[in-house]
Amino acid sequence: MIDFNEWLMQLSNHYFVPLFSTKDGLLVNVKTKNDRTLLMRSADMENAIISTIENNISNDAWEGLIYVMGKGLAASFQPMYIGKAEKKGVTNPISENIKNIRKNQHKFARWGDGIAYHIGDLSHAMYGFQAYKKPSKKYMTWAKALFETNDPPMLNEPIFFFIAPWFTGDKGLSGLSCSLPAVEKEMIAIASVQFADTLLNVDGI
Repeated sequence: MIDFNEWLMQLSNHYFVPLFSTKDGLLVNVKTKNDRTLLMRSADMENAIISTIENNISNDAWEGLIYVMGKGLAASFQPMYIGKAEKKGVTNPISENIKNIRKNQHKFARWGDGIAYHIGDLSHAMYGFQAYKKPSKKYMTWAKALFETNDPPMLNEPIFFFIAPWFTGDKGLSGLSCSLPAVEKEMIAIASVQFADTLLNVDGI
């Protein structure tokens, strides 16, 4: 079976950066917005998302981006969550998840501060602020896997973020050309075997 990390790190134009803004690599900085305590993304992570989108959005062959949250540096990276953000929306040519990305803090390519987005939902799970729904069990699991303590938000170990653009004709781990949704499924399937102890994706999502 192909090595997941070997394949991942050879993808063109990828970024591998810290996920969170921290004081010392472990203590995550927070901000307050609308009476909500929110974990802060690192500047490098935000720049990686913005650059990946802005550098490719006018390319007809660009299908979107893949991302992986995990722990350990590139040589010993252990994926914890795999996902994607597609270029095309359900009804619009450009998805609301990536539209106006520099100002789109609510959605921010699935990593936004809003509820139903990764940073917003993880913050909700950790701090239990008022929202239209209860904190998600999925992100309760994330919080336990990532953090030693919630308040202050102290990570168990540094957490990293991988992102790469995906184009029509790109080859997945199988060596065959596949679409963005297809490569996401392939990545989750293989990582669930190679990193069964760390991967947080459940039932292929």
